[in-house]
Amino acid sequence: MKKLIILFLTFVYSFALTPYSLENIKEVNLKFLNKKENISKKLEEKITKRVKEELEKLGIKTNTQNYSNFIIKAKIVKIADKQFVQTSIMIVEDIKPVRDESLLTIAITYKKDDSFIAENLEVDIYESIVDYLLEDFIEQYKAEN
Repeated sequence: MKKLIILFLTFVYSFALTPYSLENIKEVNLKFLNKKENISKKLEEKITKRVKEELEKLGIKTNTQNYSNFIIKAKIVKIADKQFVQTSIMIVEDIKPVRDESLLTIAITYKKDDSFIAENLEVDIYESIVDYLLEDFIEQYKAEN
């Protein structure tokens, strides 16, 4: 019975919408976080270029004066002889909370993560960010706009 419930919840969760809204996103600043320089600059540039192209196809400008950042992040943790990778894309922007509209604060208004053990580090990171995370973002953006 437990297995059936877990299977059902996994199935339902896999088709759930995210709690984030992508309505009316028109412009963002594209940023790649690679603080420890775990991945090559060549891969960082390749991913950034592809993400920029895809955002522009959606009609999203990738350079703005406002604080609205589309952040790509890749973190690698070595555990024994394995490389555990955490990738994410998120949108961080200024917002005015309902409780006090004179207050301006920063919020994560979209976030999607992926975690895996890498077999081919650069290929796996590229596929995670571009083929999985970005594709989910694109699908949701198209559905909401």
